[in-house]
Amino acid sequence: MLKRRAAWLLAGALALSHATAATLDTVTLPATTRRPALTLHWAPLDAQRHPVVVALHGCGGLYKRDGRTLEARYPSYVEHLHALGFHVLLPDSFSSRGLTSVCSQRYGTRNVSIADRRADVLDALAWLRARPDVDADRIALLGWSNGATTALSTMDTRQTPPVPPLAAVVLFYPGCGRQQAAEPAARAVLVQLGASDDWTAPEPCARLARRWQAEGRDVTLDVYAGAYHGFDTDAPVRFRADVPNGRNAAGVHLGGNPEAYRASQARLAEFLTRQLDPDGQSRP
Repeated sequence: MLKRRAAWLLAGALALSHATAATLDTVTLPATTRRPALTLHWAPLDAQRHPVVVALHGCGGLYKRDGRTLEARYPSYVEHLHALGFHVLLPDSFSSRGLTSVCSQRYGTRNVSIADRRADVLDALAWLRARPDVDADRIALLGWSNGATTALSTMDTRQTPPVPPLAAVVLFYPGCGRQQAAEPAARAVLVQLGASDDWTAPEPCARLARRWQAEGRDVTLDVYAGAYHGFDTDAPVRFRADVPNGRNAAGVHLGGNPEAYRASQARLAEFLTRQLDPDGQSRP
């Protein structure tokens, strides 16, 4: 029944993918000794209590070059996730620090680290868990690229401070090269990779997911043939010569793959509906 419901809701979500973006409420968490004031974009489904998906942007940040308009991916996903029955929170780790994109900066020289972003997520989770309209036992992380690497680090039980238990984590093409010992503090993990990704290589993440599966963890792994980095959009594939961190020193490919896009969205809907069960009760 959950699969049928997820398929029905996904059809509605895809129909909304080009609709006007949902209204986002901007929340500012006060600065701490560790970070500046942190901007959160809160997209509640309604005023009722629901599960929440915390969506973590990639290295390009949340906005287009004008600094005001959200990249198409994010309002589209908010619509998808609302149709599935979830509130959505988008922490803004870049604008909060006066940054836009860090994609063209080499790893190790970026002005915001994965550790910085992990700390942002922990603060965002604390804000969420204090809200009466949030089911604190049904919170999921969803990340893309740099945001997925952040989600991977956030849920790693070896890291301190520890993250509260998570209902689910979804990883779209993270960088897993330095995370091979990661131990997930999540009931279930979904890993979505492009087989042709020449920006964040899929092999380390696939090995990590298979190790988790061999250990008996609830891990779903999909690797999409012919798909590049950013396959879950309808943007055409293009070559970016300004990205120095891929397999090829000359640049990387980025863009959508229609088959992988459809399949990954169907998988996402089924996975989140099963793990967060928006019409059910919190799991013990």
